[in-house]
Amino acid sequence: MARWFGREANLRFLPWNEWKALEQFSEKEVAQTWGHIVRSPNFSCAKAERLLDYRPRYTSFQAAYEAVTWLVDQEVVKT
Repeated sequence: MARWFGREANLRFLPWNEWKALEQFSEKEVAQTWGHIVRSPNFSCAKAERLLDYRPRYTSFQAAYEAVTWLVDQEVVKT
């Protein structure tokens, strides 16, 4: 995503207990993040591909790129 905007991502992984102990997030933000983590499913299309001969129109990255491009075009997100 950062590269789409001409930048390099500055990311690092932290185990949950270390991340939530950081003092930069409120209790509400920590709770919301935990809720996102435990309720964020990741599905495979393999069964639909096998049983229904389903072929997704987009990869997950293509779908995200199209969505972000639309937001930029609508000036919802500024570059």
